[in-house]
Amino acid sequence: MTHAIEPLPASLRSLEDRAERELAMLDRLQPPQRRAPVENTGDSGDNGDTASHKASSRPQPADGSGDSGDKPEPRPHFLLLERRDGNQRAGVYWCDVARDKDGTITGQAAPVWICSPLTVSAMTRDAQGSEWGRLLVFPDRDRRTHRWTMPMRMLAGSGEELRGELLAEGLTITSSSRDRMKLVDYIQGERPDVTAQCVKRTGWHGDVFVLPRETFGDTDAEPVLFQAATMDGVTLGQHGTLDGWREEVAARCTGNARLVLAICAGFAGPCLGLLGMAGGGIHLRGGSSTGKTTALLVAASLFGSPDYLRTWRHTDNGLEGVAGMHSDLLLVLDEIGELAPKIAGQTAYMLANGQGKGRAARDGSPRALTTWRTLFLSSGEVALSDLVTQAGGKVRAGQEVRVIDLPADAGAGLGLFDRVPDGMTAGAFADALKSASAKHYGHALPAFLRALVADPATAREALTSLRDSIAAELAGDDAAGQVRRVAQRFALVAAAGELATAYRLTGWETGEAQRAASVCFAAWLAGRGTAQASEPMAMVDQVRAFLSAHGESRFTDWNADDRSPRTINRAGFRKAGTDGPTYYVEAESFKRELCNGFDAGAVAKALADAGALEVGGDGRLTRKTRLPDDRCTRVYVITPALWGDA
Repeated sequence: MTHAIEPLPASLRSLEDRAERELAMLDRLQPPQRRAPVENTGDSGDNGDTASHKASSRPQPADGSGDSGDKPEPRPHFLLLERRDGNQRAGVYWCDVARDKDGTITGQAAPVWICSPLTVSAMTRDAQGSEWGRLLVFPDRDRRTHRWTMPMRMLAGSGEELRGELLAEGLTITSSSRDRMKLVDYIQGERPDVTAQCVKRTGWHGDVFVLPRETFGDTDAEPVLFQAATMDGVTLGQHGTLDGWREEVAARCTGNARLVLAICAGFAGPCLGLLGMAGGGIHLRGGSSTGKTTALLVAASLFGSPDYLRTWRHTDNGLEGVAGMHSDLLLVLDEIGELAPKIAGQTAYMLANGQGKGRAARDGSPRALTTWRTLFLSSGEVALSDLVTQAGGKVRAGQEVRVIDLPADAGAGLGLFDRVPDGMTAGAFADALKSASAKHYGHALPAFLRALVADPATAREALTSLRDSIAAELAGDDAAGQVRRVAQRFALVAAAGELATAYRLTGWETGEAQRAASVCFAAWLAGRGTAQASEPMAMVDQVRAFLSAHGESRFTDWNADDRSPRTINRAGFRKAGTDGPTYYVEAESFKRELCNGFDAGAVAKALADAGALEVGGDGRLTRKTRLPDDRCTRVYVITPALWGDA
């Protein structure tokens, strides 16, 4: 059953009006055409900032000539020329005073060019009144405007890191080692009238959505801006058109459940924060050349070029930093086999739980934790569980729920694809999708975000209703909690895709996203083998594996005599029967070896529920038994039913 939803009242038709309001907000951050120069008198006040005073918009000659009448006393100051003025090139100038040999001021010295035009448009700080910064606005040589909310802490040192970031973004800075230090003084001394709130995490902050270079939505108070020490991190970009992406990428994925699911996952990333849901991942597992990377590139095209795709080849600290830059976005990670097996399990918990490792500062005080909320799409030839067991660890149910292991092969003989266009092979179809994803990208995310912020309450209501109804169909009331959690994630992905379809962003018919999620959920459930909790099954499997490996070498035959071989490191006794052997396991061996990594009581209960453990007459899970060595003690009696279908 599919659920048709009506386009939201504030949908694409209202986006034009919304865009005008957002442009009005940005206008509040625009500088005046000519900023008042900043004086450097040596009186820095409490904050070490210099004061400002009015001065001529043109740098004055050093001899003080050019103006008639009373002249103001020459003072050191900065001057910003946003466009060429006579013989003066555009940029920030340092205007010092000229002095004679005795130190007496004789006039204004020749202005010194510091950098190309750079405007400090706003002062920023977080909601707690800390993490102060400045919004820097400047054009590059191609006349593209760059905006960077710079933390003031970057001015603490020599300024090399600051200059490096500005140079990378296209600002031109003087090569003079003495003069370029003035750039720090200029930024610190500017006092713009506009203030804004800064945040250190992308995603939802109230009803606005913040990206590194753009904020979607508006607040009743002041603008909200992303602030970081670098402008790198999230490789967002645009090329082509939204219509081209919808027709050549999204629409061509119709009928291919895993491709549709990948695109829906891109739309679901921003929906996490809107619904207050925790993060998690979907892992496409399959052999080489099945189309896994194609699915990842299609998903990445919502956000930017193929460079948006990352790999698992990081340390856990490195992945922590990457995740922190993708909060409320889709994190796309290729080749899980490159992840170090020893950190695979803890990495799954870290990414899904949205919190980095606690660290101490030099003085021993705790540093602020890096937090995020992200959905990630992964691929690889192996599963997360394979890496965990390779490192000698034990796969936990929590890891399997946080990282959903989805077979990449659709079972149609076409690898990941369920079908391909007429006259095309699977390889040619994959190449066509990759080419289209590199030609049209980066338009779907902004369009989706503009639609969401136009009416967040209605979007939230529609998403919640769709998610809950789809999840109820995927997993019934009798399913285990772990299965219902996975169903909720598939349902969120489907609901986001259906909402994007209602916004006319995908080119799909209503119900396409839900059908894709249903197919993929069924494939996951088939691979898991049960709709019940996985821990009891894992416990029984571990006991079965131990007895298969050590049943004869570690368990003495019940009827053994003096001529029988001696059992080394005995774990109990084995009694033959018509249905198979019954094992009498010593209590300590049961707890230390058979139940290694699990609670012994939980393992015994799982065996009893499976009918593979004889329960004592007093209801206890051990039985008091006289063993062949004439000891009367309590043991765990494991029956041949362990090897049956139960």
